[in-house]
Amino acid sequence: MQPFSQDPLPTGLPPRMVREGLWVFRPNRQSRGTVAWLLSTSTGPVVVDVPEVTQANLALLRDQGPGRIVLTHRTAHGPLGKLMGHLEGWQVWLQEQEAYLLPTMTVHSFSQKQVLADDLVLYWTPGPTPGSCCLHHLCSPQSLLFCGRLLQPQPNGSLVPVRTSHTFHWGRLLTSLGRLRHWLGPGEPGQIACSTGLTNLSGAVLVDQGPRALAALDLEALQAVDHGPNLMG
Repeated sequence: MQPFSQDPLPTGLPPRMVREGLWVFRPNRQSRGTVAWLLSTSTGPVVVDVPEVTQANLALLRDQGPGRIVLTHRTAHGPLGKLMGHLEGWQVWLQEQEAYLLPTMTVHSFSQKQVLADDLVLYWTPGPTPGSCCLHHLCSPQSLLFCGRLLQPQPNGSLVPVRTSHTFHWGRLLTSLGRLRHWLGPGEPGQIACSTGLTNLSGAVLVDQGPRALAALDLEALQAVDHGPNLMG
């Protein structure tokens, strides 16, 4: 009997370096086009959401790691099992509402807020999915918020929550935005990294002037708009 042989991994293109210590991966078709990120921190690398498993991506991750993988929403899990099969020593972090989706994998979960390091904090922001979360990196000169699908850049330059057929609960999403602004406090974050909608940033990949973008959200007006029934799954 011949031993099982896995299909060779695609070569792929390396992720784009956005600035020192920050890379953005190409949208992953296995996770509904989610854009993953790689961040270098004082306590090791952090991958935000799951990139495509290619030779180029693995080469960079192995060079940087081991570190942590943070899942900001259940759609972003993508080929996580396959990725972990090629990496050693990496931790997986996600909000406890979605830990059950990975029953055979060792994961680390949290409830509402989790301090990973002096410069890294996770916040539970349900709405896009039940266990959606954001990662706040308190770095200099500008802090950075990885918001997953909580907010999406629009063609007119605004950054807003968007309801789709996959949205779990619109009311909780808006509540999460209000709570997030309270958690972060004034002047935060310096920039925002989203997991979708980057084509609307006119060649950029980060949303600048994060405090202004969050302050511009009129949550009462968004709540008053008829967006149809809540989706509970």
